[in-house]
Amino acid sequence: MNGNAKESISEALERLALTLGENGAVPVPELVRALERAAERLRTRSVSTELPHDLVTQAEASRAVGVSRQAVNQWVRNGLVRSFVRDGGSSRYAPEVSLSEIAIAANRRTREVPFSAPLRKELLEFLLLLEQGSTEQLARALRDCIEDDNFPGEAQEQIRVLREFVLASMGDGEQQHEFTAAGVTMLAGMSPRFEVDTNSPFGKLLDSLDLLVHSTDGTDGFDSPATAIVGLLGAATVGAQYPGSDADVGRTIADTAEKVWGADWTARLYDAAFHIGELRPTPLTRYTASLTYLDNNRFLRQAQASGVSITYARGPGPILPERFYGAHILADILSDARDESAVWRWSPEHGPRERPIELPSTDNPFRVFHYEYGLIDSSIYGIRRYCFSAADARDKLRAQLDGLSSDRRSAYLELVTSTLTRTLREPYVELVSIARREDFDWWKDHIIRASEREILIGLRDERARRTAHGLLVQTSLLPKVVEAADSDGSLRERLRIYVKNLEFDVVDVRYHDDVRRDISRIVKAGGRRLTEDEARALAETEIRSLLD
Repeated sequence: MNGNAKESISEALERLALTLGENGAVPVPELVRALERAAERLRTRSVSTELPHDLVTQAEASRAVGVSRQAVNQWVRNGLVRSFVRDGGSSRYAPEVSLSEIAIAANRRTREVPFSAPLRKELLEFLLLLEQGSTEQLARALRDCIEDDNFPGEAQEQIRVLREFVLASMGDGEQQHEFTAAGVTMLAGMSPRFEVDTNSPFGKLLDSLDLLVHSTDGTDGFDSPATAIVGLLGAATVGAQYPGSDADVGRTIADTAEKVWGADWTARLYDAAFHIGELRPTPLTRYTASLTYLDNNRFLRQAQASGVSITYARGPGPILPERFYGAHILADILSDARDESAVWRWSPEHGPRERPIELPSTDNPFRVFHYEYGLIDSSIYGIRRYCFSAADARDKLRAQLDGLSSDRRSAYLELVTSTLTRTLREPYVELVSIARREDFDWWKDHIIRASEREILIGLRDERARRTAHGLLVQTSLLPKVVEAADSDGSLRERLRIYVKNLEFDVVDVRYHDDVRRDISRIVKAGGRRLTEDEARALAETEIRSLLD
């Protein structure tokens, strides 16, 4: 200290920190980390007095999460979760609990053990049956992956690709990009772990469904075993409905799956994708649009470890039916001709019949999986915070209505209302509206979904999008991005600070800050159970606000 009586407390603290660092009393990286931790603790302490927005009674929490009332009571009594008493609340309903905290506590105690012996045996049987014809190469590679305990995990190539993304993102304003030119080259140069011959019937089908990632070295396929299983599921569902000889292989996969698992084969294939993802995790995976929609089931199940996930969407499916169902099923619904025997099935007489690779992402028929087997799937526990841009939803809703004939406009508006009503009725969905376009900032636009273990980054750069629609990153990879700075200390510090933007706890803090500062508005809180009439009234109010 210099003894200056006029020096402010903040200046004195800053000078102390600089002195400790400059004199080598404390290594600079450790000093920076310690100061950040202290700031975060002070910040957390300052907001901890605020009541969580998802407070419910213990009985309501037990019903929403699917655990016993006694279990919730014990967690409160043992201090595993906090309880809160609201001012003016009746003693009958006090104390209340945070639904997300109950979901976290429940899922940490009930999480499945990866790959039970019976499911593993059934999956190996399924793959063995597929080891013939054009599915042989992929089926054998997947079987080897399951049985090989030395299957390689992360690769330095993946770390370098993510590092290039973060470096390009460090710019400000117009200098903020997704990838440098070198990064795009790295992204496109990654070789898929599981190759597929696109000249074979199976490869042609997968390629037409937009399920394969392509490398500049001429190889095509999947970056992870989980996405490969999801690819088989996509071929057996949507792919099996198209005319053409290549679609025969999709029908063969469906028949094979039904032989092994019976009528429940779709859910069992999703089980397999989840468990093989846990058994053989891949730190960085390139996703096509079709894989993004198909994989939401596995992602939400993995999010059970923390019980909470966050999604950001410019064009929300719960409000825009074309984003919920895709063009094929939407055409059937508007023609009152939907075949509901399977959520992905459409009739051949209505609407477009192009394959996903030929369609814009909005019309992709795999979109229905994103919601039916994801967001509103009651078999998956946990709170799903779904945040959307009201400005973008308004523009897209009005544009869609303007393009419809008068007789179809009322049918479309009824579908909009019923789809939103159905979403609002689910107690585990927390629907959040972000009113101003500028508040849906750069990072929100890139976070397709986030959880404590994974984050799916959506790519908007057309150069990068030729290779991938999004990048799935396991958060365990993020520290290695910082280490990739080698001996450049300044770059390492910048990387470390910036990588935090991808970590779930920071995404979560920003989410709560936006709610607290009225940047975003909770349309319906997680844990709130609505009747059909209440949900419809709320849905109609939201739709009117977008059309007024």
